[in-house]
Amino acid sequence: MFPVSNDYISKMQSEIQTHKLTGTIGSVTFTGEDVIGVSWTAKCTDKKVNVGGVFVGVLKLTFLRDILERGEYKDKKITLSDSLLTGFDANDNPVWEPVPIGEFYVSDATWRAEGMIDIVAYDCISKTDKTLEITTSNGSVYQWSKFIELKTGAVFGMTEEECEALPNGTEILTPYAFNKMGTYRDLMNALAQMVGGFAYAAKDGTWKFRTFGDTSLLTIQKNRRFKGAKYSDFTTLYDAVSFTRARDGVQLVCGSARGVTMDLGENPFLQYGGARQVWDRAEAIVNAILPMRYIPFDVSLLPAFVCLDLGDVISFATDYADETTKGAIMDVTWSYNKSFTVRCYGDNPDIYKVESQAKKNLSGISKQVSQNNITYYIYSNTQAYTFGNDVEVEIANLRFTSTEETTVEINHEFIFDMTADLSHSIQYEVRYYLDDELVEYTPYEKLGTGGIQGLLSGSTDFSITRDFFYVLKDVAPNFTHSWKVRIYTKGITSTTIDVDHCHVTLKGQKLYGADEFDGFLEFEDSVHLFDIGGVGMLSMEDSVTFSESPAESNYILTENGDELTTENGDNLIW
Repeated sequence: MFPVSNDYISKMQSEIQTHKLTGTIGSVTFTGEDVIGVSWTAKCTDKKVNVGGVFVGVLKLTFLRDILERGEYKDKKITLSDSLLTGFDANDNPVWEPVPIGEFYVSDATWRAEGMIDIVAYDCISKTDKTLEITTSNGSVYQWSKFIELKTGAVFGMTEEECEALPNGTEILTPYAFNKMGTYRDLMNALAQMVGGFAYAAKDGTWKFRTFGDTSLLTIQKNRRFKGAKYSDFTTLYDAVSFTRARDGVQLVCGSARGVTMDLGENPFLQYGGARQVWDRAEAIVNAILPMRYIPFDVSLLPAFVCLDLGDVISFATDYADETTKGAIMDVTWSYNKSFTVRCYGDNPDIYKVESQAKKNLSGISKQVSQNNITYYIYSNTQAYTFGNDVEVEIANLRFTSTEETTVEINHEFIFDMTADLSHSIQYEVRYYLDDELVEYTPYEKLGTGGIQGLLSGSTDFSITRDFFYVLKDVAPNFTHSWKVRIYTKGITSTTIDVDHCHVTLKGQKLYGADEFDGFLEFEDSVHLFDIGGVGMLSMEDSVTFSESPAESNYILTENGDELTTENGDNLIW
């Protein structure tokens, strides 16, 4: 709910309201006297409820006159606010309290014969309908979201701490390389599924994630609604999720499945990891949807209720509703000075139980790799790296396999921002590691004395872009290979590689994702030489032990072959 004053909350429930519309298009302001037919629609799920919703909000209005020159409307930003008259001050001047509707970008402007201009504009989510330029990388929900902002211009409105508080918010997520994500909105959808919620355009023009709650923040009485309100006679129950294992099309189910199971499809972030790790991530999504005990509704409210947001839980009293009639807002339609319609969707768990048993046993068609297909495996970094002198830093880590022995071409592009004293010779090396073994070929470059000093003379802060090519021959099949790239600098004070400034592309025939994740655990430690009372350090040993900790779950799990089951034998996942 957009934060409003107590005066607003009191007045928005009054049967008599006075509104004032204000807005801008580009740098030009307008008011309600300049427009007619102003409406806004937005939603976070379809009528078939699911998590991961990423929908574009739509603003429609008609200008009564030319606000801009013809041809200037395309892509112009529109800001819009609806102000409510909450009272009068000591001097009897009206007090208006605005609630922003949002920020939108003009997609279409149509001139009518009578001189009016019909406008269709979309919110910032529309900016993410751009082709996704990578197939894999790794990062947290926050890092992936900032990457989307960087590549699309759609500003992300949450802090790292807010993201870490979300389900799976602290996980480092790596998408399955051969996924179906084609746009940045598809990537947002996959991330929204992982947090068990949805992504939406906030009223401040940014986009955010939100999960569904169970606590009502407002109870709406009968006389605050228009006639025609509809309420379902069942309460929803979502207690399981299903998703498809991409490598073989098998459908997996996590949760008790006594109510309705939400289908996540082929989520690319639920493909890699051991059975325990995948289970924990899926269970976090299940726990996020358990509070959704809602009664679906379709209700038209007074227009000042536009301060409510998607995901807000509200309840109703009297008429056909009682104190238990509550649900989250999943769909809104606002018409200026007319109404604000809210809808909550849901599935009847009793009907679903009859239909769902057969669906849980379905399996997809296994994917096959054509011998003649050329596959591109594209990596880009979602976090920045900053490192100093005389240190080796890993900037890329890819894993791949092939169905047959093959040759892989690898292209690298790096953008370095460096600080160095170019009066001395400085150098950086690019070190490749195949399956953790250093490759003999090590490209390097000298800068400054003996290098390309003439191009950089007089500069201590500079940026360079470099491309490197390497060919892997006779790549062994049916084995998960790792390709790591590390940078070593000498004589350079500081080096920075920003987000999306490290690109690696693997190209080859018969490349495919790993048949099954084999539980890689990587540790790194470094100890500098030191003296103890004049005695130098001769040797040091270190060891790491690992054991799988017991699951913290509502279920008692036992391992049966390649499956995890509950105590009563119900299959869960993997």
